[in-house]
Amino acid sequence: MIHATVVKTSFNFVARTLASKREKGFSKAIYPKSKMPSVSKMKAKSVLFQNKFLFCASLLLSFCGLAFICLWSVIFDCLLTLREGSLIHKFWKVIPVALETEFHLYNWTNPEDFYNLSVKPRFEETGPYRYWQNERKSDIIWNDNGTVTFKQMKYWHYDNDENNGNLSNKIVTINPVPLAASFILRNWNYFFKKGLFVTLHPFFHNLQLTQTAGELLFDGYPEPLIKLAKTVPFFAQCNFPNWDRFGWAYNRNGSTEFEGTYNMGTGINSTFGEINTWEGKKRTPFFDGACAEVYGSAGQFFPRNLKKDVVKLFSSDLRRSVNLTFDREETIAGILGYRYIADDRVLDNGTIYPQNRCFCNGECLPSGMVNLSNTRHGFPMFVSLPHFYRADPYYGNLIEGMKPDPDKHQFSITIEPMTGIPLKVDVKIQANLYVQPVPGVLMFESAPRFMLPVIWTSQTYEIGGFHAFLVFLLVNLSVICVSVGVCMVVFSIGAFAFVVYKRQTKYLRQEKHIEFLKEQNIPLKMNFEKM
Repeated sequence: MIHATVVKTSFNFVARTLASKREKGFSKAIYPKSKMPSVSKMKAKSVLFQNKFLFCASLLLSFCGLAFICLWSVIFDCLLTLREGSLIHKFWKVIPVALETEFHLYNWTNPEDFYNLSVKPRFEETGPYRYWQNERKSDIIWNDNGTVTFKQMKYWHYDNDENNGNLSNKIVTINPVPLAASFILRNWNYFFKKGLFVTLHPFFHNLQLTQTAGELLFDGYPEPLIKLAKTVPFFAQCNFPNWDRFGWAYNRNGSTEFEGTYNMGTGINSTFGEINTWEGKKRTPFFDGACAEVYGSAGQFFPRNLKKDVVKLFSSDLRRSVNLTFDREETIAGILGYRYIADDRVLDNGTIYPQNRCFCNGECLPSGMVNLSNTRHGFPMFVSLPHFYRADPYYGNLIEGMKPDPDKHQFSITIEPMTGIPLKVDVKIQANLYVQPVPGVLMFESAPRFMLPVIWTSQTYEIGGFHAFLVFLLVNLSVICVSVGVCMVVFSIGAFAFVVYKRQTKYLRQEKHIEFLKEQNIPLKMNFEKM
């Protein structure tokens, strides 16, 4: 008991002595007066700065998080608006991937039986002759009304793979120039046609034509009749090009003339991807009535938020707009898309859909063929799907060699519906020449009537890699923005709670310390008690 009392008394004496010395300014005996206040103030200021910083950071994070949650649609619209220098402008101006393009030429195996009406013309498919197509925009003009005017340049590069078709292969087909001349003059006076073709007989005596695949495609072959036709007043309306060679894709490599001039919405006060005019007009001169209207997408971007009904496409190759019909949902590279196909409505001439009669151009044939003769300088060109797929059986019954296959010959585009970005392109089209008897033209007076297949093309592309990742981010932008926003708000709330907790803990610790000193009867300064 005596020992405990002595210890307690000693402790109280020491405590009172220390308190007294601090009251009297002798604290430097333990801590130098010059150092202790500065260190404590620095620590206090540091803690205060940390608390303020955490509070401001949490407040900023909460505002940013709410912005991500509430404004993700604005961010989405900005990303899918075409502006000069934007990311989407980069992909639009120069398409970063090449389209695989295959050409299939038809070889006519029995031209010697042309006038034998008991023998059907026979054809066999050759190729494919594979090229890679690149595309870029040129002559770009940004308009004040939120549209952009531009031209397109396409380049084709032959694939040198050993399994590719040989461009030196000899192909037998019909001579298209005299056929075109007979088609243009088919409704003219009989005696006039007779005299004209007798006069020009030295130039129009070869029914069949044998050229290499390369010459029939891009290289072209010598054809003086084109320049000759330009000198004949009767053919002036056909506006023949000033060429001395002919090929189905001759002079198209790197040219902007064939594609024409587009005016398209950018998404600024306009619908992104929607074609407003072509060649400066809202109608083409090649069809009548509603069939001449220009509308739809140019093919690289489609309007957003697509429905499961139809998408509209303007094709410079066809010189017309087409409506593709929803077929089914399809997943490409992990992204859900809508697949649209060219059904009977696209290639009908009024047989099934009466409103399509304006596509006839004077030749209303059974469904499955569209007359493009007005768009090809009078050449009797009709387009269909490959091997007459989906066409009236009438065409296939007149010749031999057609093998329509829906898996190989369907025209389809798969589009991500929210963004309007194509995920998969599988475009197929076939060019045919219409052969018919023409009285007064010796070469075709006794000709059979049939559709002669010349060439069909296939363009394919499927998104993948980095481009698929970008589309995936765009499609899931709402989920990403909301998730990031919620995380930022939660983190800001946590940081704010941490600041409050830290201040409260410090306050309680100070209160306990003060209570302890009071219990020991240690005198306290007023400013310390108020801390």
